[in-house]
Amino acid sequence: MEWDVAFDATRGAAVVTTRGVFDDADHARMVADVVGRPQWRPGHRVLFDHRALDFGGAGYQQMLAARDNHVANDARIGNARSAILMKSLADFGRGRQFELLVDGVVRADLAVFVDEGAAWEWLTAERAD
Repeated sequence: MEWDVAFDATRGAAVVTTRGVFDDADHARMVADVVGRPQWRPGHRVLFDHRALDFGGAGYQQMLAARDNHVANDARIGNARSAILMKSLADFGRGRQFELLVDGVVRADLAVFVDEGAAWEWLTAERAD
């Protein structure tokens, strides 16, 4: 699994574009890379574009490991809003599984999308908290 990170000042969000084959160890390295960048601040908005990522046989155990990666970095992630963009309904289901696993366990607010416009609309909307 590989990724690129760009900070979009116009939209006030980081964009993480992934490719290759999903691996929970790489996921942990990706999270550490994103939150370790000098531009990162806890609570930063992020669009994770996973449309070029192959989730292959990733199932519950891999989503649980990804959740644990997020929990381990919760203080550095903060109350971020993260939009997760997927390419298919099958991948959307995996993303929703991850979303449900982190709900109430981390401070971040996550949502999964297959439509990029909808992801950006949600990500950049004012929060009601």
